[in-house]
Amino acid sequence: MEDGQGILLEVDDLNVSFAIQGGRVEAVRGVSFTVRKGSVLALVGESGSGKSVIAQSILRILPRNGSIDSGRILFHDVSAPDGTVDIATLTERDPYLYQMRGGRISMVFQEPMTALSPLYTIGNQVEEALRLHHRQDAQLARAETVEILRLVGFPDPQKGYERFPFELSGGLRQRAVIAMALICNPALVIADEPTTALDVTVQAQILGLMKELQKKFHTSILLITHDLGVVANMADEVVVAYHGKVMEAGPVETIFRHPEHPYLKALMAAVPHFEMKPGERLVSLREMGNENAGDLAQIASRFQARRPLTDGKPHLEVKNLTKEFVVRKGSFFKAGESSRVLAVDDVSFAIRPGECLGLVGESGCGKTTISKMIMRALTASSGEVWMNSASGMIDVLKLHGPQLLDFRRKVQMIFQDPFSSLNPRMTVHNILEEPFIIHGIGNKQERKRDIIDLMTMVGLDPRFLNRYPHSFSGGQRQRIGIARALALHPELLICDEPVSALDVSVQAQILNLLNDLRSELGLTSLFISHNLAVVNYVAERIAVMCRGQLVEMAPREVLFANPVHPYTKALLASVPYPDLDRLLDFENIQFSGADDVSHWGKAFLPSEGSRLAGIEVEKGHFILANNNADMRELV
Repeated sequence: MEDGQGILLEVDDLNVSFAIQGGRVEAVRGVSFTVRKGSVLALVGESGSGKSVIAQSILRILPRNGSIDSGRILFHDVSAPDGTVDIATLTERDPYLYQMRGGRISMVFQEPMTALSPLYTIGNQVEEALRLHHRQDAQLARAETVEILRLVGFPDPQKGYERFPFELSGGLRQRAVIAMALICNPALVIADEPTTALDVTVQAQILGLMKELQKKFHTSILLITHDLGVVANMADEVVVAYHGKVMEAGPVETIFRHPEHPYLKALMAAVPHFEMKPGERLVSLREMGNENAGDLAQIASRFQARRPLTDGKPHLEVKNLTKEFVVRKGSFFKAGESSRVLAVDDVSFAIRPGECLGLVGESGCGKTTISKMIMRALTASSGEVWMNSASGMIDVLKLHGPQLLDFRRKVQMIFQDPFSSLNPRMTVHNILEEPFIIHGIGNKQERKRDIIDLMTMVGLDPRFLNRYPHSFSGGQRQRIGIARALALHPELLICDEPVSALDVSVQAQILNLLNDLRSELGLTSLFISHNLAVVNYVAERIAVMCRGQLVEMAPREVLFANPVHPYTKALLASVPYPDLDRLLDFENIQFSGADDVSHWGKAFLPSEGSRLAGIEVEKGHFILANNNADMRELV
């Protein structure tokens, strides 16, 4: 090991294991790395690689069944008794541990809502560490808390101090968690997937904020992530972990420009990016069951044949769709005022037979609301939805009874969270058999054959049919969800953020599988996501939503090469590329959200005597703009 000059934290040959029924599981095996003063070290790896266990070991907050078996965690801290302390040897009641946690080493957690107590205001929670470690009086603690809320970008720090977590957006909640971590000016901040749950523009703002504050306070950051785009924009040094071991480590320049370990190379090849050639596939890190294209084609051929739609009409057409929610204020005993929220505002689009349309936008823009109205899970306030089927054109919003049940056979959905969308009390066999039972399809023997075909089609072993969802990984659970969606041989598949909860390598498997299934089964699909690179990989055309409106729609290659609407440009400018030559411009995206209309320009805003309308700027490329705008202002 190097000497302590310039080094803040040394992890040396760390081994951590967990006691489980039947023995022990080695979660971290011989891990060594150093964190330098004032630098950012990125710890990269998939779920199960031991990243979070390493962070828990540093803070000594391992679960009760976890233990540090051997190794050293040397923290060079000026406030420590001898200037250096081996955290691994501290007892649970050591006074220094209380001083260190939150005071010298703090943590930014992945999910801000669970990291904050719903019972206390933001101000109470941020200043708690300050009053514990620095014993400050209430007035001075409040002043410092308001100042740190200002530094992390709260628009009104005084008002933010009094607010509860549920009153804030996801981005502001994460800013509050960062304020909690920085309030005592710690030497080291451990950021565990700090932007995973955030939209791409909010993620860019948070990353820019962390970068700025790190320089301002001269704090070291241990950044735990699986996103290589985040690593390229944030890290000075990188450690790549897999199954509890370090596969490769070095400066960020070396890691990205000259990767050597096969695992790191495969991890980079599994990430979708905007420069992918037509027909190029993502590289899956490991195969998962039967992924043979020939077997898939053979099973697909046994699916019922459909009449090809050759009448030139769209497979699905949405016209002027609107959804308005009524929000009531008041208590259980006394009704208050009510207000109306326009979640979807006059949206129109069409999907051609066999096409995949990507629907992108930030949280709250109305993407999922549209999918629920198409599925008839929500009632539209106004508008039309037409489905072109073997039985002719169907007015979806007027269906009821047996007709609606028949329509739901034709349209199926793959949900975002593969765990909560599967019943934990049902076996996989029962989950896949349920659609057949509801629609009265086949006898027991025929259902069994179809269920085995479905399992094989999505790359799972039919021997797993009697298992429950909890015994599968996230990627396997999503495959079960896909198999359930395909059980009734649908014509249209709605995919609502189907890979957002998955690791990059599992994401590659699922995206490849969905592309193969679309090709073999001739499926039409609506793919909803906030990840532009993912949509670029699966969709032929892309529609961009903002504040309930469709602001731009174009073929994939046109949209990324020539975005016109300011919102689309801001989205693309916020995507962190795993490329050192295309780093984010943090100065321009730090505090202005992509949906901030003050930066849009008058051509994209309604004015007196005019309205917003869909304008075709080139063939197949539409934008929402002022119908009186000069064409030169638009392009």
